[in-house]
Amino acid sequence: MGISGLAEGFLAGFNTMERYQRGQKEDERMDKAMSLRDAMWQNEQERQKVADERYQGELAYREGRDKLADAKYDKQVALTERQVKSSEARAGAAERRATAQEARQQQEYEWQKEQRNKQLFQQENLPIIQSGWQAVAEGKDPGQQFWGVVRDPRAGSFNPERYLQQDYAEAGKTFVTYAGNLVRQAQEGKLDPSTPEGHAAVNNPQFIKAAGTLYQDEVSKGVGDIDPESGKTITDKQLNNIMITPDGRGVVLGVEVTYDDGSKAVRPVTNNRTSAPDDHPKVIPINDFLKPAYQRAALAKHMIGNADQLRTSLGLTAGPDQAGYKKAVTELEKQHGQNKARISASNADDKDLQQEALDAQFEQSKAALADTYSMASKADAPKQEAPIKEWTSGDPERLQFVKEANQHGKLSGLLDNPTRMNTAFELWRQQAAKQRQTEQAAVTANRLRDTETNAYQAMSLAQARR
Repeated sequence: MGISGLAEGFLAGFNTMERYQRGQKEDERMDKAMSLRDAMWQNEQERQKVADERYQGELAYREGRDKLADAKYDKQVALTERQVKSSEARAGAAERRATAQEARQQQEYEWQKEQRNKQLFQQENLPIIQSGWQAVAEGKDPGQQFWGVVRDPRAGSFNPERYLQQDYAEAGKTFVTYAGNLVRQAQEGKLDPSTPEGHAAVNNPQFIKAAGTLYQDEVSKGVGDIDPESGKTITDKQLNNIMITPDGRGVVLGVEVTYDDGSKAVRPVTNNRTSAPDDHPKVIPINDFLKPAYQRAALAKHMIGNADQLRTSLGLTAGPDQAGYKKAVTELEKQHGQNKARISASNADDKDLQQEALDAQFEQSKAALADTYSMASKADAPKQEAPIKEWTSGDPERLQFVKEANQHGKLSGLLDNPTRMNTAFELWRQQAAKQRQTEQAAVTANRLRDTETNAYQAMSLAQARR
């Protein structure tokens, strides 16, 4: 009993120990299993985090690609729109150029056609024109056939009525006087058109106005046409300026063009009288510019001088026009007063000569107005001094020559012979030019001597200071 109890006690202890050890091993296995599950869960978390980061990266990448694609698409759309607009603009510009080119060609064709018709008309009617002008020169009636021809616009300058207009005659006188002065100054080396002063001298307002009157037919070419550049209608043209070419052999006329909307622009006279870009400015030789104006001025002077006889022969006499004469004289006196005031206010040395020339021109203009309005009478016939006024024509140099010739008692002898008068004037003018050159040379020499003396004095003073 004692042994069996001890054995049972040992057995119970062994069983208890075995259960304890088995429990520990079970706990260890459970701990390992838990650690393994924790590791697996942690690993799963890491994988999930990596997957999430990869997803976010792919999402951001796709968003970036989508933005780039959208921007590229927007650029492509904008580029396409610009290309479409540019294509439309080019097509419109090409159409406008084609239309402008067609308009220019049509304009040039019409102008050339007009010139051919004008030349053909004048050639066909030249015998009638010549015989009619011969009758006018003889104070006879040229006949209705002549008037039917010259009153046609294609006759142009062959119509004698224009030469009986007082403004035309005055323009001729102004042009001849001023152009003669310009030519003389250029020959003497006093005029350089390339300088601002020379350009201003050539473009004197009175000279420009006179030239515009004499060349009104040439200047007004193209009035009524459409400017292909702007699409505006040309309503008026006036001579604005005269440009001398660099070689001094030709001129280019500048015309002020007025459009139907009231705007204005200065354009050069071109070869074909158009505003086309390829229609270049027309260079007119000096002689070709002066000769027609001189001829027209001489003709106007002749016809104004025989105004009563010519008006009678031409059937234009309508009796004295007192109202018209009074109005014209009032305007002339107003202009004369303004010119005198301007001369009086100037600082010119030859102020008195200018006043005399202006007064002489005023008297001539007033007498011409009397002829124009049939107000002249025998009592108004030119007096003894008319040859002097006619010869001087308001030229300051000629007035000075007459003054000096009269002081020396040689004027009456020269007046009897116009050739001697002109020869004496040329000799006097040459001598005066030489005298001016001599005086200028003396002034220059004195200045040089003064400069040299001042230099020596400065050197001496500097040495003395040392």
